[in-house]
Amino acid sequence: KIYPELETIKKEVLFVHYDMVQAQVVFLSKDKLFDKTLMPEARAFGEYFGSGLSSIVFQEIRETKALAYSAFAGFSTPANTDEAHYIRAAVYTQADKMQQAIEAMMEIMNTMPKAEEQFNQSRMAVMKQIESERITKSGVFWNYESAKRRGLDYDIRKDIYAEMQTMTIDDMQAFFDDYIANRKYTILVLGDRTKLDINYLKTLGEYKELSLEEIFGY
Repeated sequence: KIYPELETIKKEVLFVHYDMVQAQVVFLSKDKLFDKTLMPEARAFGEYFGSGLSSIVFQEIRETKALAYSAFAGFSTPANTDEAHYIRAAVYTQADKMQQAIEAMMEIMNTMPKAEEQFNQSRMAVMKQIESERITKSGVFWNYESAKRRGLDYDIRKDIYAEMQTMTIDDMQAFFDDYIANRKYTILVLGDRTKLDINYLKTLGEYKELSLEEIFGY
């Protein structure tokens, strides 16, 4: 069965009730179909902005504001040419801090903090990762298959490495403005309805509650 990737044309909240202490919130927004030219920026964005203990999202939401157990964001790269890039972000927080955590995440996903030294460290980290990677044995075959599915006939790390050498914080800001800021999101929320502010969730977009049976099929 083919599951089409739905366009993110409206603000939407999909809630699932589950007996748990935390609230898990995921933000999804569909972008354009696979574009190899976005892979360097996507890799740098993930390293600088969205993942790891030193990333902007982790530092701002977890360390500085103490609003989440975990938080991350990224610009995903699809495995096939007929699939789309996605902006993804997530925050796992206490039920009573859900609204603050969502508002903090939305603010940071619309206004990128610029920390040039931190960006340069992230850029260098990507280069060091590529320098130390070795594709050997069966990995050669699987990397070839992965490249072929994306319409590539060479190792895309060559492009990523070259661009990391010259990329600036202003380049990252331009990527952020074009592909990250001011998006419409489908917001997925998993939590206990008796502990969460459902009325607040309804202010974020068209609200719908799903059952576990609808999600898993049984």
